[in-house]
Amino acid sequence: MQQVESPRDAVADPARLAALASYRLGGHAGNDDLDAVVAYMARALDAPIAVINLVGPDLQCFPAEIGVGLPFTEVPDELSFCAYVVATGKPLEVRDALAHPVFAANPAVAAGAVRAYLGVPLVDEDGFVLGSLGVFDDDVRSFLGEDVEVLQVQVRLVRSVLSLRRQVAAHRWDARLLALQNRALEGVATGDPLDDVLDLVAAAVRELAPDAEPQQRLALDDTVARLSTIATEADAWRRALTRTARQDPLTGLANRGHLLATGQEALADRGGAVLFVDVDRFKEVNDRAGHAVGDQLLTRLAQRLEAGLVEVPDAVVGRLGGDEFAAVLPGLSRDDAAAVGRRLVAELADEIEVGRRMVRVSVSIGLAMTGPTTAFAEVLAEADLAMYGAKARGRGLLHAGGLDDELPVPRPSTTVVP
Repeated sequence: MQQVESPRDAVADPARLAALASYRLGGHAGNDDLDAVVAYMARALDAPIAVINLVGPDLQCFPAEIGVGLPFTEVPDELSFCAYVVATGKPLEVRDALAHPVFAANPAVAAGAVRAYLGVPLVDEDGFVLGSLGVFDDDVRSFLGEDVEVLQVQVRLVRSVLSLRRQVAAHRWDARLLALQNRALEGVATGDPLDDVLDLVAAAVRELAPDAEPQQRLALDDTVARLSTIATEADAWRRALTRTARQDPLTGLANRGHLLATGQEALADRGGAVLFVDVDRFKEVNDRAGHAVGDQLLTRLAQRLEAGLVEVPDAVVGRLGGDEFAAVLPGLSRDDAAAVGRRLVAELADEIEVGRRMVRVSVSIGLAMTGPTTAFAEVLAEADLAMYGAKARGRGLLHAGGLDDELPVPRPSTTVVP
């Protein structure tokens, strides 16, 4: 027998163990082809025990066997027939194990169940020695050269079977990965919440990772960067699209369509007030200072308008278009709503710095009251008419069908200081 320094090191080689794991042959594989191989080996060599023997650290595994009766057997690597075959990569013949300096201590030999052994290496298509094909006899025995050839022929058959098994397992794993990808993409396409999609991906990783070979793990990792990125980007895109659909692009306030929808909802239970806000002589600002300054002015006015309504519960404010804004004040009485409108007239009349210019404008506000059943569009139209009443009375005022605010604008309604 060839002397081997460390069967343990050969058996425990990480690359070999990874290759062995890829075949997923734990215990008895229940494969008819493998069972037929050991049955033929036992008949052809007239042996009471025939095995396909895979070996891991201190553990023998028999995917197919005759005469052993156990799927696993714990045997130290130094006493394992198969471990020596793995270490040498060559056939091993032991005529009398009881007289052998190493194998005499093997538990099966010491118990009298095994006396002679013939095994050949089981090398897979990638060149890894997975284990051995072997036969045992319970008596002293000399094997023939033809016996080795019989086992080597069976090795080629087993290698083909194992290769096919691995391909089938890989195909099934790939199918599971594809199913994960399809489920995640379906969730993205139907607008499922981002957290739900990411939870689905994480659960699938926990399911697939334990069975993944190194190349499959790379594919899994790649599929998870991609799916997570797609889901995150799609969620960001949907949010941006929602903002675009709901927000005025210049000021960030609710746009006309969103204001009409939310205004109706806000007033549905309690009724309340609607303020229609228009910037006085805004065209003069655009003509004298340019549209860029005009846009900046509208943005600053929107910020002040929104800030001025912070203390009003459930207030909704939006831009209707151009220099027109509206505010919905749910549940407020006529007097309270008028007080809010007067305050806004005063606050929005302050000087505003736009770029390097100081701009002072005034606003005219129309007020309309509504009950919970009135259509919001009708109330908004009434507030619009009231706003024109404020302009007719000199601008920079609040008007609500006979309720006029005599609060004058401190300076001319439009002043642009270069």
